[in-house]
Amino acid sequence: MTHIQHMLNALRPNRRRVAVAVFALLGMTLLGVVPPLIFMRIIDDVIAARQWHLLPLYIALSFAFPWISGIFQFVADYLVSLVGERLVFDIRLDLYRKVHRLHTEFMQNTTTGKLMERLRGDVGQLQTLLTQNALQLGVQLIYGLAMIAVMAFISGRLTILVLLAIALYVANYRFFVRRIRAVQRRYRRKMDVLSGLAQERLAGSIVVKAFNNERRESRDFARQNFLAERVGHRFRLLNNAYGITSSAITWGIRLVVLLLGVYIVIDEAGLPEGRRMTYGMLTAFLAYTMRLLEPAIMLSQLSSAIEQARVSLDRIFDLMFARPDTVDLTGQRLPELQGAVTFENVCFEYEPGKRVLDQLNLYVAPGQTVALVGETGCGKTTITKLLYRYYEPQAGHLTIDDYDISQLDTKWYRQHLALVPQDPIVFDTTIAHNIAYGRPGADDDAITDAARKAEIGPLVDRLPNGIHTRLGEYGEKLSVGEKQRICIARAILADPVILILDEATSSLDTESEVLIQRALASLMEGRTSFVVAHRLSTIRSADLIVVLDRGRVLELGSHDELMANPDGRYHYLYTTQMASTPEVTDL
Repeated sequence: MTHIQHMLNALRPNRRRVAVAVFALLGMTLLGVVPPLIFMRIIDDVIAARQWHLLPLYIALSFAFPWISGIFQFVADYLVSLVGERLVFDIRLDLYRKVHRLHTEFMQNTTTGKLMERLRGDVGQLQTLLTQNALQLGVQLIYGLAMIAVMAFISGRLTILVLLAIALYVANYRFFVRRIRAVQRRYRRKMDVLSGLAQERLAGSIVVKAFNNERRESRDFARQNFLAERVGHRFRLLNNAYGITSSAITWGIRLVVLLLGVYIVIDEAGLPEGRRMTYGMLTAFLAYTMRLLEPAIMLSQLSSAIEQARVSLDRIFDLMFARPDTVDLTGQRLPELQGAVTFENVCFEYEPGKRVLDQLNLYVAPGQTVALVGETGCGKTTITKLLYRYYEPQAGHLTIDDYDISQLDTKWYRQHLALVPQDPIVFDTTIAHNIAYGRPGADDDAITDAARKAEIGPLVDRLPNGIHTRLGEYGEKLSVGEKQRICIARAILADPVILILDEATSSLDTESEVLIQRALASLMEGRTSFVVAHRLSTIRSADLIVVLDRGRVLELGSHDELMANPDGRYHYLYTTQMASTPEVTDL
């Protein structure tokens, strides 16, 4: 199905408004064809034939038709704008929903700036096309067809000449439009990069200032801006060349029609009326010639906007049909989730030939706390992503309570999980909304209780509006540790069966970490918990410590069991880390 077909399907709920708009558009354009015919009758009937009594009628019609046409235009403008804005509203909403359903791999490989450019820039271009350019284009096309019919009635020979000139104009249009479209695509890609760079650097403005890198960042931005401007300059050159050549064609045909028309009038002067061209007819034909070329000129003016909108439409639907997240709503829903997790010969790779997990075998009993340990890139975080079904195992099986994870209803399954990420994520809304994000509808008492268990009670108490205080963009009013504790409170309130802590305490200072360990110990009690360990001192009480190396289980056991092997990897990592960092209360 083409993009145009998708747009037509989206218009179906507004088909009645579209039908009325088309009717009004036809009425407006057909009435617009009449004025030159009135002037033709004035010249032939009133001036040439001296029928002066017809003059008041023709004058009245000359004033009436523009008013009636204006009423039709008002109706068409209103309905086209209304339908266009509603269609854009639906597309923007669908696009935003789609972004949240995109596959994790797509999100990791696409910058926020590129996604925002689709939601704002591309949708904005489409809105201009639907609410402004589409109406102008429709008017000019219908207007042109009606005028061609009248011109053919007046003089078939001159009409053929005009149509040949239009064919030349279309050839000129097709020559330039392919080049304009290619350059426009390049320009949009450059603007994606520029938007992403600006958003990222502005979000990190504190770091930029701290390291005195304002000048360097300005240079980087200027370089990207220059690259975008170079492509934009080529686009303007092509567009200007197109405008010059199209104008030359239009003025040339006007001159030729005038000269040939005068010759035909003189040559046919002796023929009987009805078989000859009159001066009134020539005047009307010249008026139609000038008006017929107006759609061509309008196309010249609209070509840039139309091509931009077409590129934007391609980009919008490319995103619409991008690979979605793994969400199976037809899978099984178990009566109760116990939390037993089994990895059986699981393999996974992000890039072909580079395995992150290689024949991983691991069993976690319900309620066990499992710590994942290993060097960067050993597969710790990948395990948590597979648990959340952000990705699917490429080989082997991952089962939950002896059910293959691919057989479970994804949304139902994720309702039983909670994640505390390494980089705390909070939204520009209230503390209450952030904590209740995984459990919408929770009352203030439950939210406050979760906040106190996460050791952010003092923070809530000192804020003027308590849990209803807004946090600002990216939670700018809070420290990293406070944001992390809000994420932990969110997990507490969600009451999950399976808990994932992806280095959840790595962003905390030692004092904050000591406070949070007690809350985490209470939270993990009775739940299957996966802890991606950063500070090994915090996982000594874990039921099971899994040491990973190149995607495989290298060592497995409790803290005491692993420390009993002085030649083991865990023993080396633990003793090395304890020699360089202060000890913190464990889980």
